[in-house]
Amino acid sequence: MKFWKTSITLATTILAATMVFSDQGENRNLLPPVPIYKVSPKHPDDLYARAIEGKAVIAVTVDIFGGATKPKVETATHPDFGIAASQAASEWIFEPATKDGVPIESRVKLPFAFEIAFEHKFNVEMGREIFVKLNHTVVPSSELDKDPLPNYVPPFSNFYPENFRNSGKSAAVNLEFVIAPNGEVLNPRILSITTYGFEKAALQAISSMKYRPVVVDGKPAYVSMIRPIQLTE
Repeated sequence: MKFWKTSITLATTILAATMVFSDQGENRNLLPPVPIYKVSPKHPDDLYARAIEGKAVIAVTVDIFGGATKPKVETATHPDFGIAASQAASEWIFEPATKDGVPIESRVKLPFAFEIAFEHKFNVEMGREIFVKLNHTVVPSSELDKDPLPNYVPPFSNFYPENFRNSGKSAAVNLEFVIAPNGEVLNPRILSITTYGFEKAALQAISSMKYRPVVVDGKPAYVSMIRPIQLTE
């Protein structure tokens, strides 16, 4: 879980390129504050666990020393996003606004976006940890006497994308993945695909398969293999 926590911290982005400076008027000698130190908000744990993304806009007062004070939530898609963004915004440091070269207090609005890596969203949607960080030796199936056999293959038509229904389109997909000692599929990735738009469906389909556990040198092993699948309606 710690691996994905790190990913989401990196994926949380700040959209502060267009700060709103509310006191410019027509005075050409008035220069807005410029951020010189930015802090990314922490994605709220509960919302992260449920793979919920969102946004928040925080207004802060930039004092004459460049500190961000008096944070106020202007908008937030969830109250917890507003709290997290406010905490982060209050730690920003600016070059203060100036009027005729003299530092002045100003008010700005900072937009934040809370985004989550695809892998974590996929794990949540599928109801288990599919994309994981492996610290185990993975044996290529090419080193085995024969390829591992699945003991459950779902109807791939169950994963056919809704937006392609009645289109007559299909996709041939080649995937690489790891079979865990319990037979579950981990870390699938697409090597090739004939029709774009079927990528997620292919990952869902292969992740829903179950394999017979593979034993190497008398011990359950992690095994990587490549398998083609066909997605049709």
